[in-house]
Amino acid sequence: MHTLIFGAQRIERIIARLACEVDERNQGTKDLILFGILPKGIHVAQALAHHISEIAQRTVQPIALDLDYPKKINEDVEGKVVVIADDVLYTGRTALDAVTAVCEMGSPASIQLMTLIDRGHRKFPLNPDYVGRKIQTKHRERVEVNISEDLSVYLTE
Repeated sequence: MHTLIFGAQRIERIIARLACEVDERNQGTKDLILFGILPKGIHVAQALAHHISEIAQRTVQPIALDLDYPKKINEDVEGKVVVIADDVLYTGRTALDAVTAVCEMGSPASIQLMTLIDRGHRKFPLNPDYVGRKIQTKHRERVEVNISEDLSVYLTE
């Protein structure tokens, strides 16, 4: 069974709210670097960057974070506020790998984690700083973010 949980309009509102939260928490976005975890987190980061750019009245360009090849990213994170965006947070393994990859780039002022959907079932002690929506799921269920047109979220059993 493939059930739509959040359509494109709802996701757009959620991301707009998250952008406001990022701006407010960091008192602006002057020293912000935004990473999106590949493959789908970069799409969430792009949508977030669009809204942050409107709020900050400056262009924020998200950087694709490829966890298969993290050493290929040559970004100066020293003293910066880093926000790592992903589509779904489940066990926390991907988020932990992303934080590790950013730390290998330098010493940021802070690392903040943003996820569109938090489905629980964490195996690692990581909690996101920004959550679009928390959805209680069963282990056998999957939460899928559709990126084909606009972002939408489905639950699959």
